[in-house]
Amino acid sequence: MSAVNKTCARYCIDVIRCLLQERAIPPLPEGVLLRELYDFSRKHNVEAMVFHGLEQLEPDEKDPIWQDWQNRASMLLTQSIVQLADRDTLFSALTEAGIRLLPVKGCWMKELYPEIDYRQMSDLDMLIPAEKAMDAKKIMLSLGFETNEFDNEPNHASYFKAPYTAAELHTALLTEDSGYYDDVWTRAYPVADNPQLYRFSPEDEYIYYLLHLNKHLDNSGTGIRSVLDSLVYRRAYPDMDRNAVRKELEQLSLWERAKQIEKLSDCWFETGAPVPAELAELEVYILSAGSYGTLENYSRRNLEKLEEKYQNPLVRFFAYWLSRVCRPREEMARSYPVLNRLPVLLPVFWVYRAVMRLVTRPKEIWNHMKAVLRGGKKHGSC
Repeated sequence: MSAVNKTCARYCIDVIRCLLQERAIPPLPEGVLLRELYDFSRKHNVEAMVFHGLEQLEPDEKDPIWQDWQNRASMLLTQSIVQLADRDTLFSALTEAGIRLLPVKGCWMKELYPEIDYRQMSDLDMLIPAEKAMDAKKIMLSLGFETNEFDNEPNHASYFKAPYTAAELHTALLTEDSGYYDDVWTRAYPVADNPQLYRFSPEDEYIYYLLHLNKHLDNSGTGIRSVLDSLVYRRAYPDMDRNAVRKELEQLSLWERAKQIEKLSDCWFETGAPVPAELAELEVYILSAGSYGTLENYSRRNLEKLEEKYQNPLVRFFAYWLSRVCRPREEMARSYPVLNRLPVLLPVFWVYRAVMRLVTRPKEIWNHMKAVLRGGKKHGSC
């Protein structure tokens, strides 16, 4: 299994499966170091679950690695409590101001796990009507959230409140032209005690989860937590209309991918059976990527998309970077509102943005450059 220790990855998955099934945790296998297991589980955002499983083995409390893990687990529990409290505050503040709100992904998924710290949540993702974005911003700032508009995207604004809570207010669920969520509010329904707070049906929530997962798989990759979500969700909603889900996924050309994810999820976290040969490549890709994927995967996928248009590897390389610099006006206007009035200045702000990133984020740019070169070499480019 490239880029990861196969035994370590298998053991991490075994611990999670046994924990969910309330079975005894197997001992740490020979050839797997505690530090290696900690690093791997943290890369996949499942370190809290693995920690709770390993507690059954009564590890050496004086081991500095175990102490680091204990501290991390305590922080994650505190983080979960704070995030959920901030989530509920946002729900109340935004909806009381007459802003329709549709929370998605981790906002609800976290509650489906046996313990709140089992499912880590990077941010609170919520959909709001586009015309309410500025009203929502005023409320977010009044609640102590901060925003760096330079980092915001065309369809969402990012906010952060120390010490733990990140939130993204989306005005569209998917930037891709899938069409499925174009009229998203007709697919959602208000909850019983708050007419401004919306939910999807279990079927639509699961379809959105798969659409979002597929987007990550097709870009930089995703980790084992995303695969675990499939099993947890299907357990939580055993009466979900599978025929309706299949029909929609077939129309979205996602049914085969959904079957792959469900089969992998069942092998890893339900049965413990060997992963079928036809899923071996997908398994390696997921185990190697981690929760947020890798820049190398992202660059390689985008170089592949440019291959049909640009046969020359060097031209393809420069086309990739040109696409990173010359972003669409709508996206640039999020960071530089003056472009809404003076779109002719777009090339000027392309240059300004590129220079500012080189000055303020040189390490990030250098790491991206190296990732593009590695991805290009693996793809036969650059």
